[in-house]
Amino acid sequence: MIQWIKQVNLVLAFVLLFGFHGLLYYSLGTASWFMVTLLASAVDTAVLAVAQRVLPARSRQS
Repeated sequence: MIQWIKQVNLVLAFVLLFGFHGLLYYSLGTASWFMVTLLASAVDTAVLAVAQRVLPARSRQS
């Protein structure tokens, strides 16, 4: 799992997360589903980006 997170393409991850979040929020009937989808995808991608930066630093220490 850790190796996968280190190698994930952030652009592709954003596109896939945007699609899944879009389906979720649109099917739930959220009024501003596009903006909520954009925000949720950006936050999830940011978490992946931070994990990519933190994980290599931790693996060098151990």
